[in-house]
Amino acid sequence: MGVSVEKLRHWRKAVPYLHGKAGKAARFTFADMLGLAVTLQVVDGLGVGIANVRTGVDKLFELLSRTDATRLSDMIAVVSADACRLCHAGEVPWSYAGEAVVVVPCWPLIERLSGQVLPIPPDPQSALPFPPQVLRARGR
Repeated sequence: MGVSVEKLRHWRKAVPYLHGKAGKAARFTFADMLGLAVTLQVVDGLGVGIANVRTGVDKLFELLSRTDATRLSDMIAVVSADACRLCHAGEVPWSYAGEAVVVVPCWPLIERLSGQVLPIPPDPQSALPFPPQVLRARGR
């Protein structure tokens, strides 16, 4: 996903949800990895410091953990300094009472993550050069 070990350590200190994901054997769900990818877009893509959006990012991780993974592909994450919403593209609230928001579509991140996490299935078996036949045992 492009999140360095040092960056993840820093985010663990800043984002309460990630505190529980500590240690060498930390386990991340697909929703957690999507949250990391969205956070990376906010922090690196726009140059926003994690300290400025840590409450919103914490709420993002909690929302993603409660949302069915099959619904995430058509969602957009709307992250502000102290809040987060997941909504469909047509429902993006463009006016929060004077509050600055960052809008990150989830589908390109999901496609990228799926390609990295889930193996690409091999091509189906090629056709046999002869049709299968039923064989009967003698004496029946």
